[in-house]
Amino acid sequence: MVSDAAVADYIAFLETMTPESLSRFEAVFAPDARFRDPFNDAHGLPAIRRVFEKMFEDLDEHGFQVLDHAIAGERVYMNWRFRIVPKGKRQEWWIDGMSSVDFRDDGKVTAHIDHYDAASQIYEKFPFIGAVLRALRRRIAA
Repeated sequence: MVSDAAVADYIAFLETMTPESLSRFEAVFAPDARFRDPFNDAHGLPAIRRVFEKMFEDLDEHGFQVLDHAIAGERVYMNWRFRIVPKGKRQEWWIDGMSSVDFRDDGKVTAHIDHYDAASQIYEKFPFIGAVLRALRRRIAA
């Protein structure tokens, strides 16, 4: 079972992440770790680090908050909220999601899988595709 301390350390890492803190990836992730979200499926430290570097390149501001979590053996389920301001924009976007995070015995993360609705929380914010997705949602809704 993953320790409470390892979970707390990982949550603190996520909630305080900066471009400078990416140098700590080796202490947080196992070398063969996986990170997946609706846009990426990265395997290994260099690929995962690149996902987060790109996030910092694309955002003017961000804030990540874990709202609650549950431990089930070596897996942790985290309910979170992510506040972003895309580069060149003024409007804040809020993304609500859930992650499953697997840990090794030494507390390093072997897998972090994000689950969230990219269509309604991201794509619908873009002018053309957003209008199409909103119309499609209205058409198929009960």
